[in-house]
Amino acid sequence: MAGIIGLTWSAPAVPLDPWIRAAVPVVGWLLLPLASLMVPIFGIRRVPHMKRKLAWQLVLPLVTGSVLAFVSQGAGEDAALQERGRWANAKVVSVANDNSNKTRQCVLQKLHGQEIKPDLKENHGCEDGVDRGEVLRVRFDPQGVAGPEGESWEPGSNGDVIAVLATLFVAFGVWGCMRMSRGERE
Repeated sequence: MAGIIGLTWSAPAVPLDPWIRAAVPVVGWLLLPLASLMVPIFGIRRVPHMKRKLAWQLVLPLVTGSVLAFVSQGAGEDAALQERGRWANAKVVSVANDNSNKTRQCVLQKLHGQEIKPDLKENHGCEDGVDRGEVLRVRFDPQGVAGPEGESWEPGSNGDVIAVLATLFVAFGVWGCMRMSRGERE
């Protein structure tokens, strides 16, 4: 649990090497929660093959762990923007995925020509009414680690949500392991 929260929060909040930052979503959202599911099934307890069907209870920590990683990464991006972020007026250079079902992304550039990386996503300020050539006020990370946010951005506090998800992650894991132990005794 600490690995999921720490890794996914620190990736945007602490400027890491690009190759580490690229691996964090895979490790935090998938591999660590999957390990929380697989270790009790195959490592800690020797569960006969016929009784592994009891392990479905451990899917809840897998889902909760993935959501925990997603929320922690968002909290890390908010912390990065709050600490290092700068407000700037930016011109929309182009809009990707404008006429498709994919998430719209606006390529931004400061008024003096410096490009803002990464691109502004649809639910962060690149809504349907935004077109090429428009000037938007955005908060961006000068190091290009955290994604930019539109003018309506306010720093969020996800501490309560992270605490609830972490508690559920541990509770579901303990419950699933106890159910498996009870199934071994039967």
